[in-house]
Amino acid sequence: MRASIPVVMRIFIVGAGQVGYHIASSLVTEGHDLVIIEKNRDNAKAMEKILDVLAVTGDGCDPTLLKRRGVGTADLFFAVSNNDAANLLAALTAKRLGAKRCVVRLGDPKYGKNPLLMEEPEIMPLFPERLVAEEIRSLTKVPGVARVRYFADDKLVLLQARPSSRADIYNRPLRELRGPEGWVLTGISRSTGIVIPSGDTVLRPGEPLYAVGRTESIPEFLESIGVSHQPTRKVVIAGAGHVGSWLAGMLVEDGIEVSVVQRGADRAFDLASRVPGALVLKGDATDPAILKEAGVQQADYFVAATAEDETNIMCSLLARELGARTMITLYHNPVFLNVLRAARIDLPVSPRMMIAGTILRMVHPQEIMTLDMVEGGDAEVVEFEIPEGAQVLKRHMRDLNFPKHAIVGAVIRGEEMFVPEGNFKFQKGDDALVFTKSDSLPAVEKMFRGK
Repeated sequence: MRASIPVVMRIFIVGAGQVGYHIASSLVTEGHDLVIIEKNRDNAKAMEKILDVLAVTGDGCDPTLLKRRGVGTADLFFAVSNNDAANLLAALTAKRLGAKRCVVRLGDPKYGKNPLLMEEPEIMPLFPERLVAEEIRSLTKVPGVARVRYFADDKLVLLQARPSSRADIYNRPLRELRGPEGWVLTGISRSTGIVIPSGDTVLRPGEPLYAVGRTESIPEFLESIGVSHQPTRKVVIAGAGHVGSWLAGMLVEDGIEVSVVQRGADRAFDLASRVPGALVLKGDATDPAILKEAGVQQADYFVAATAEDETNIMCSLLARELGARTMITLYHNPVFLNVLRAARIDLPVSPRMMIAGTILRMVHPQEIMTLDMVEGGDAEVVEFEIPEGAQVLKRHMRDLNFPKHAIVGAVIRGEEMFVPEGNFKFQKGDDALVFTKSDSLPAVEKMFRGK
């Protein structure tokens, strides 16, 4: 069981970059007491002006500064700058000064083996590159989907997939459609943002869908929306940095044929020695000849995982022209997401969003077992364990006045799974999976919160 966490917390964030900004912008609406510490004066001022939070210009490793700002009263301390060593020192200093729990963002795995860190159970190391690699690995295990997340001890799954234009699901309201048993359509991705569907909703070709259902029947669901489910046999990766290296090792373990293209000789040699099962080629991933040598023509997935967004976009477009079936493209600057969408890149992946979503799970009440952000933070999928005294226990589903922009996808009770309808009534200990627009999350939390 997780320790009880106060609903309103005093939270320090060191680093006002993209990750820090996204964490702060998500937390500020929930009424937490936030203190941002950032070395760059302009970044600190921008954060303070845009979010109306206390943003201090200074060094997050400075014990005098941390003491003066009251870090000893912090419930959570996030060190999420782009500097691994600075993050580690800031977290160790904050913990020694009295911060209850610390999270340190690390890129290089070697920092996770620091004995000072390993002796502090209340300091959690977070490796965003490994999270990204694990996300991509999960996609290769369920070909045809753009997102996959497991819940309820892997009994339930949330998928995002784009139905075939030939699927027999269009021009009729949802209430007239009959999909596989136990599956619920929970969201539709449209140009205006996420839409929570109702019985009157009519699907449009080309729109990605979010659905919740039983893990064991994923192939049946994908077949019902006309999505091919062919096993992954070959993956080509551009970039042997932290993401590419983690991913290559994982995929080789899965028995997948892996080729990696890396521009720098040192990193190429290092990866080849650490992952001998992968073919590592020294070269430029924007060079058609080197991509052909890597076998991109037969690739089920091409993963653009370099540190440069522009390079990732260019080599992804080239790989598509050369015959790769599906493109997974990393982007670090959020302005490139619209470019990726306009270029019809299959699967854009943001390390920034992934780490922010992971961190935000730590901030919510203990009834929340997992929380994941989708659509750039426009929506969230939340797994609740229903405690005694929760509002949802008092009435049938039809009488709960559930938020309009939220939907219960499924409920696990022991070995049984329910798709709740009007006459359904929750029980204490139920495991409920809820898909909600982000601005409705506080109202949803209130309904599932205990006494």
